[in-house]
Amino acid sequence: MRILDRQRYWAFIKAYFTCYVSLVGLYIVIDAFSNLDEFMKRAEGFVELIKVMGRYYLLHQALYFDQLGGVIGMMAAIFTVTWMQRNNEHLAILAAGISTHRAIRPVLFSSVIVSGLSVANQEIMIPRHAEEIQKSHADDGMEKVQVPSRYDSRGIMVDGSWADRATRTIVNRFNATIPYAVFGAIRKIEARQATYVPADHPTAPIKGGWLIRAASVNPPVDPVLLEPGASILTLVKDTTGFPPPCGDPALLAGDVYFLKSSLSFKAMTRKPNWYQYATMGELLDGLADPASDGTERADITMYIHVRLMRPILAMTLLFMSLPLVLGGYGRNMFINLGFALGNSAMFYGVVLLCQYLGSTAVLVPSLAAWLPLFMFAMLASWRWDRIRT
Repeated sequence: MRILDRQRYWAFIKAYFTCYVSLVGLYIVIDAFSNLDEFMKRAEGFVELIKVMGRYYLLHQALYFDQLGGVIGMMAAIFTVTWMQRNNEHLAILAAGISTHRAIRPVLFSSVIVSGLSVANQEIMIPRHAEEIQKSHADDGMEKVQVPSRYDSRGIMVDGSWADRATRTIVNRFNATIPYAVFGAIRKIEARQATYVPADHPTAPIKGGWLIRAASVNPPVDPVLLEPGASILTLVKDTTGFPPPCGDPALLAGDVYFLKSSLSFKAMTRKPNWYQYATMGELLDGLADPASDGTERADITMYIHVRLMRPILAMTLLFMSLPLVLGGYGRNMFINLGFALGNSAMFYGVVLLCQYLGSTAVLVPSLAAWLPLFMFAMLASWRWDRIRT
């Protein structure tokens, strides 16, 4: 590595660190003071408050880096090149017979590395801490969450009132509508509580479904069809080995059933934008998941394309912006810097507009994700060829 390369790499690192700390630090200060009361609900005393806030914002660094990594990378590249011109280093480099393209090569490599780290962050760090990242400021993990209506692989519609995450139980109300194909008639299950029993539960005699307490089936089903192994719905006479009920057992008097279902507790309680925190493999699985409705599948499809296009779009923006700073439109570097920042605002405005049109079904999801590249790739190529060497 030559001295010139080391200088450019070091300048890019300093610019990136400065921009990241400035933007993220300012956001954290504003967000922390705005939600201080919410944090205080989770902590007793000043020391505990600092620990809660520190953990919250430390885990959210993965999200901040995902949202701002590309923008800050572009800003760092612009500031690196601008500072090179400000100190007349660019003129000296050209006088030494070194082309502009060669001089900024370390900046391009640094931007590629940032894009690679963004991909790794999206595939590894964010999914690993997705549940924590999606929590609100006051959420200590014990809050109950709302339960939407979802379908499993057999067409059974399940909905409920609230879910207790600690016990993986839907409380207050649990309803399941079994389609005609299962029992020869549409059956509706109404219950006060349902606990999810995963397939790897160590003691439960029946696994991979929901243990439903204080339940009734309308219209009733022939008891022969409710024997273990006879159908997807089983009448449970002995709850030994199953997870205990949530709350007072005296309020759960009545029949107990076990409903086999592909709907897990995670699928029932996931938030509408869960796919933004998922790995690429989970996104592909989400397309085939019966729990995903048509609108959600369209959003997942578009997000898969957006995920694939993100590194390419980041480099496209860089190839559009750097020529403006390198003197393609005048010799005043501050004017060129203003052009570059305005260019970036226009670029991300078009990207967000296309994604909005894709989410509202105005555009096909794949076209909504790829359209910005079609619009700006030729412009970036034309501008790059205009760099003075």
